[in-house]
Amino acid sequence: MTFQERPMRLLLVEDNPGDARLIQEELKEVSSARFEVLHVARMAEAERAVREAPPDAVLLDLSLPDGHGLSNISRLLQAVPVVPLVVLTGTDDERLAVQAVHQGAQDYLVKGQVTGPLLVRALRYAIERKRVEEGLKREESQRQTAVFREQFVGILGHDLRNPLQAIAGNAGLLLRYGGLTEPQRKAVNRISISADRMARMINDLLDFTRARLGGGYPVSRARMNVHDVLRQVVEELEVAHPQRSFELSLSGNGWGDWDADRIAQAASNLVGNAVQYSPENSPVQVVARDEGEGISVQVHNLGSPIPVERLPHIFDPFVRGREGVRGQERAGLGLGLYITHEIVRAHSGTLRVTSTDSDGTRFWMNLPRYASMPASTREGGGRTSAAQDG
Repeated sequence: MTFQERPMRLLLVEDNPGDARLIQEELKEVSSARFEVLHVARMAEAERAVREAPPDAVLLDLSLPDGHGLSNISRLLQAVPVVPLVVLTGTDDERLAVQAVHQGAQDYLVKGQVTGPLLVRALRYAIERKRVEEGLKREESQRQTAVFREQFVGILGHDLRNPLQAIAGNAGLLLRYGGLTEPQRKAVNRISISADRMARMINDLLDFTRARLGGGYPVSRARMNVHDVLRQVVEELEVAHPQRSFELSLSGNGWGDWDADRIAQAASNLVGNAVQYSPENSPVQVVARDEGEGISVQVHNLGSPIPVERLPHIFDPFVRGREGVRGQERAGLGLGLYITHEIVRAHSGTLRVTSTDSDGTRFWMNLPRYASMPASTREGGGRTSAAQDG
């Protein structure tokens, strides 16, 4: 309900009956606004009134029997910090007016110099300014909370690394030299696999906090061939998923200036995501080809489409696109696509997705080949191996 639909609730704090009556008469003369005015003459009454039923705005005199000066402002705002407050006093003092605003008043008006329309306009502006101030305070509080949360996540992830490395290391030793029975070996192998999955989650958390708190994702560019990286990624996933079919197609010139480890991480996230969310009897396609001044990597699977309402948020942190092929969401934190997006963005590239029933899901990773390098340096790419089709 807006102020035009209902009367504005106004608390008038004024100890002079004549001034109070004059103010209320001025407000009645304004046809564009309606007011419900509660008049009190003492600060104690005003404090009680704002606590019991916070008004839309307060008109406050600075000289009262039980309160004087700028302390009246702080007393009322301590009672209800969100109330918009306009000082209306007989003292025409610019320095005092500035101090009143610094204390939290939204405006400073002088008795005898205001008309009804001016008073109404000041009250409306005060309410709107207070609303904006409170909104900004909430946004800052939320920002600080988010920063603290991300710092905490980063510290937690870092501190979990050492005990997890001990678990993984000892599990590996037992598998190699433990003389285990077959049931024991299976149990230790499950421990090792779980430790590896936890390590990936922790690395994702550390990457997430690094990207969010560091203002971007750090990359170390060096001369590399993305075709070699894609072969390695697909080979690793073929070993991990021997029942799956992978189709790798490489064409054009795969050379450029990228961070090899980060590009491998991004490609592994995309291909692993395709494996997770597609039927076991369907292929996962990985295609790399030249595109303009860069290279395009496409990862395709025939799983169920990503819901339309999730697509705009698919690269947000802690978001999963869909359910797995067995009706369960993928184990993880929902950071893989966010981290992939940040890696691609750090290389000045783009990452996009389409997902439909008829075509399945396709991710396109487009990477500029060079980072603002001179043309003479770029020509060195001609020494790379010939195009291949995998």
